[in-house]
Amino acid sequence: MVMQEVFNKLLKAGLSPNAFYVLYCIHNKIVPSDLVNASIEVTKLKSGNNLTESLELSGNSLIFIQEIESYFKKSKKKTSKNLMGDDFLDNIKTYNECFPATKLPSGVYARVNVKSLENAFRWFFETFDYSWDIVIQATEKYVEEYSINRYNYMRNSQYFVRKQNTDKTWDSNLATYCDMISQDDYEAPVFFKEKIV
Repeated sequence: MVMQEVFNKLLKAGLSPNAFYVLYCIHNKIVPSDLVNASIEVTKLKSGNNLTESLELSGNSLIFIQEIESYFKKSKKKTSKNLMGDDFLDNIKTYNECFPATKLPSGVYARVNVKSLENAFRWFFETFDYSWDIVIQATEKYVEEYSINRYNYMRNSQYFVRKQNTDKTWDSNLATYCDMISQDDYEAPVFFKEKIV
C-alpha cells in the first residue's frame, strides 16, 4: 500500500522513478548506478524546475524528498504525553473526581483507578479529537443527568470513556456527550413534569 502511494505521488509530481532516483542521489551526494542514464534524467529534472543549472535541488524538490522519505520512517510510538498533553494525569484525576466517590446502584464503584483510565483515555484521544475542557464539561453534564435519578444505570468512569461491546467493537458515551457539548445542541433531560389539575 505504501509503494502505491509513493508511485502515485511521483506521477502527480511528474517524476519517473528513475528521475526521483537521480534526484535522491544528488541530494545525498551518491553517484547514481550505471543502470540509469543519469544525464537524460538530469536534463528532465532541470526542465521540470526540480534542479538548478548548478545541480542544486529546488525548494519543492527538497520538500518532495522529505515527503517520500516519511513513508519509510518508522512511526514514533505515541506516549501518553504526546496524545493527551503534559498535564494528562492531573486532567484524568479531575475527570475521575467528577464521578461520585460511592458505589453505583449496579454495585460497582463510580470511580476507577487512574492507570485504568489512562489506558482508556489513550484509546479515546487516538480515536477522537476533543480538548480536555470539552471532556470535563461533557462528564459533568453526564454525572449531573444521572445524579437526578440517583445514578441508576450510570456507567462508571472507565466505561463512560470506552466500553467493549459483545461484537468486540468499542463504544464511547463520552464521545457522544463531547459531540453534544461542542455542537451546543445539548438539552437537559426533563425528569419531572408539572401536572396541571
